[in-house]
Amino acid sequence: MRMKRKAIQAYLFAALLACAGVWASSALSGCIFYLNPQCNDQISNGDETGLDCGGSCPQRCNVGDGCSSDADCDDSTCRSGTCTAFPCANGVKDGDETDVDCGGTCRKCAGARQCTADTDCFSGTCEPASMTCSGLTMVSFADAVSYDSGFKTYAMFTGDLNGDGVLDIAAANEAESSIAVFINLGTGVFQRVAPSFPTGEYPTGITSGDFNNDHIPDVVTANYHGNSVSVLLNNGSGVLGAPFSSPTVAGAETSNLAVGDVNGDGKLDVVATNPSNASISQFFGNGDGTLGTATTMPLGIIGDYRPFSVAVGDFDENGTADIAVADGTYQAEQSFQAGGTGARIMITADMNHDGHLDLISANRGSNDVSVLIGRGDGTFRKGVVSTTGRDTGPYAVAVADFNRDGVPDVFTANYVTGNGSVLLGIGDGTFEDPIDVGPTGSACYGAAAGDFDGDGKPDLANGNANDNNVTVKLSTSQ
Repeated sequence: MRMKRKAIQAYLFAALLACAGVWASSALSGCIFYLNPQCNDQISNGDETGLDCGGSCPQRCNVGDGCSSDADCDDSTCRSGTCTAFPCANGVKDGDETDVDCGGTCRKCAGARQCTADTDCFSGTCEPASMTCSGLTMVSFADAVSYDSGFKTYAMFTGDLNGDGVLDIAAANEAESSIAVFINLGTGVFQRVAPSFPTGEYPTGITSGDFNNDHIPDVVTANYHGNSVSVLLNNGSGVLGAPFSSPTVAGAETSNLAVGDVNGDGKLDVVATNPSNASISQFFGNGDGTLGTATTMPLGIIGDYRPFSVAVGDFDENGTADIAVADGTYQAEQSFQAGGTGARIMITADMNHDGHLDLISANRGSNDVSVLIGRGDGTFRKGVVSTTGRDTGPYAVAVADFNRDGVPDVFTANYVTGNGSVLLGIGDGTFEDPIDVGPTGSACYGAAAGDFDGDGKPDLANGNANDNNVTVKLSTSQ
């Protein structure tokens, strides 16, 4: 206590001296002392080098903010007291770059960027006629083809559900408490497996995984009104068995989920989000299609209605799966600024080809997507935000290389406008301006992408709540 009192006294004495200097050089009538500086109070105080960043604050500072060392800066360097962009991220074509911030000794270039050699391009090909990186020059899609699904079609995924080597579709019908399975005939035309398969009450999250180790993908749902998750085993033809349901927390409104081997025993586990309970529930798989009892972990503040979405991946690259939720990572509960607001669906992928998993979220509240670039040690850079278009309300996101230039792109299902947006990746977590792919359906909740017709170009699929259907748009890109 004595040491703490002395530290406070020393702080006050130093502050008074500084204040005296201010009084002597200005007309100020007094000073304000912050005895408990915070890293989220929107005041530059304590040992912060910028506003709520740097120093002992967990958040690093942006380019242009103050700094005293490189450690104060987020993906930039400290020069003359200011966080300064690295040469390969300064928005200028300089050095040996073949285009702005790419080529030469910088990262590789996306399609249509200038190059001098194949090694300058993500695609691996520098077109000799134009000296630009190869890729499709026009991204477009055919009109949507619709397939009746069920009452209030919500989330969806693609996967080979009948073992014929082509991608099929499974969609969760929230108000019908069912799953519809659509088998791909190999040409991008789908045939529904009838009837729908019952699940827990009001499924709003769905994904796949092999829960009984028979090398056949099964289906698992997060059930909003059921406060549970359900596993439905696949017989290998896309026909699903009766649901094995496991409770999360009463009144949790379990909304979404992700799968992975969280405990490293070789069996798939499930992590589900409970936004009304401000928690996540973790289920260890038994390897026979059943799940153990939920372990529920608090995360956030009850009443904030989050976390809503979750992703699983080895973010620190130690060989075990980690958990990330839309407002941070669990396990030591580190928080990272995503940027957008109203994040709904979050997924993980390597968006800049550096070998580390990144996080991508669709932000319904701010009409954009956020990409948090992973460092490979379990930490992430601040989110890079890219618009999906005015008042679009993106709800779900999928990743694919739509222009075949070697760079991951994103597709969003836009709940408000009933269309889709494709954002072509540049290779650093940022994107070109959004491409409106046209109408997809009313109240788009679900998004998926994959090569449905075998032409090598990713196609699109949506789940549309107001239309009670799934729509498919085949690529006509050239």
